[in-house]
Amino acid sequence: MDSAETNELTRWPSVERESIEKIKQWLTTQQHLPQLAAHEIALFLHANYGNEEATRRTIENYYTLRTSHRECFADRDVFSDPIQTALRIMMFTTLPGATKEGYKMVYTRLLISDASEFNHPQILKLMTMCLDLWVRLEGSANGHIMLTDMQGMHLGHMTKLNMGAAKKHMFYVQEALPIRLKQIHFINVVPFMNRLMFLMRPFMRKDVQEMINMHVELGTLRDAIPVESLPNEYGGTAGTFQDLHASFKDKLYANSDWFRSMESRNLVDEAKRLPKPKRYLFGLYG
Repeated sequence: MDSAETNELTRWPSVERESIEKIKQWLTTQQHLPQLAAHEIALFLHANYGNEEATRRTIENYYTLRTSHRECFADRDVFSDPIQTALRIMMFTTLPGATKEGYKMVYTRLLISDASEFNHPQILKLMTMCLDLWVRLEGSANGHIMLTDMQGMHLGHMTKLNMGAAKKHMFYVQEALPIRLKQIHFINVVPFMNRLMFLMRPFMRKDVQEMINMHVELGTLRDAIPVESLPNEYGGTAGTFQDLHASFKDKLYANSDWFRSMESRNLVDEAKRLPKPKRYLFGLYG
């Protein structure tokens, strides 16, 4: 293992090197999958709390979905018109700091409430890109929290939902994305939230449903999230919506070459896949 690889592994002090070698050996028997570097394997092991079986499932799901769902994982040019339009409509940003448990946080909200401009599949494509970058930047955190601000959302947006794209997105987040998802917070909950959850619940694992917290007002949110990590508009000191949005856009632009390289190398060669066992299970551990 060269010095650069050893340096990368310092991000994963709790991951057993023996487990990395076992996963690396397993990958040599899975010719349809990319052969991963040690630090890439460490990311998946960390997300699965060192459980090797769960790590193998997550790796399989991650690369298989990125290959089969090309409408979301191809043409990921951050400077393209579709992605720029999505960035004009939707804000995604990491929040500074961490909870007392060491959990890292992301925050999303609409920037434009006009539903006529809302392209749901394109928004989900942008969200997936942002989540991938979050993993690249903060995948080594003790846990991960997602906050969705529903301010500006109305019934018109529900008519624009693409449930096929939503199902694939939810599968990716729950079964493939190498994060330790701990909490999901909905802020400024809208009156039709029950109708929205009715549509989304079939795509959600029971344990993920139990992570959801609803906040009609911000007082309850401040009990869960450090005040200093919240946007200025919500009584925090993390920066304004505009500043936070601009900051994360800069991160996207700085990683534009990385997004392009990920498109071609993170693929499954289905012609080399061994026949699946009769019972094929999905799921994350922990």
